[in-house]
Amino acid sequence: MKKILFVTMAIAITTVLMAACGDQGGGNTANKPANAANNANAAAPNNAAAEAEVKKLMDAAAAALAKNDADAMDKIYNDNYMLVNIDGSVQTKAERLAALRSGDAKYTAFSYSDANIRVKPEGDAAIVIAKLSMKGTMKGKPVDGDYRVTQVYGKTKDGWKQISAQATKIEAAAEPAKTEDKKAEPVNAAKPAPPANK
Repeated sequence: MKKILFVTMAIAITTVLMAACGDQGGGNTANKPANAANNANAAAPNNAAAEAEVKKLMDAAAAALAKNDADAMDKIYNDNYMLVNIDGSVQTKAERLAALRSGDAKYTAFSYSDANIRVKPEGDAAIVIAKLSMKGTMKGKPVDGDYRVTQVYGKTKDGWKQISAQATKIEAAAEPAKTEDKKAEPVNAAKPAPPANK
């Protein structure tokens, strides 16, 4: 008898709790689409403006790097900036600025093109994939050429900053395989057996 009373009480308490914690709208769905639209409009930042700000920062960085202006880059790089260089080495903000100041990284031309900027829905971060064309030297070795770069930007209290970057050399497209005039044998074709020894 005690078990039945206990189970009945447990079911009653569970039912009351589920009813109390259920849909607080009371089944009123008339305002849900309007509320959803208002919430979406309130949360959606102007990503076109954010893209324009990131592009402006990219242009400023390209101009500064073309002049080896470490002081300008100090304002563009975030304090926790990290760079994966074209040789695979990693530099912090301090190391990157030191390389610009010492001439270890020295550019005569530096420009971005084909930038694909994707802003996070919240409007406070962006990822950029672009083409970099540069001329210059790194530790005395020429680095002239085209590179594919991936950059991460973040909106801080001081405005947009570059947080990280990585560059990979764009190699010339491989030549297609040349075909010979004679008919090629299929890869898995059975070859005639060698003559048997008599």
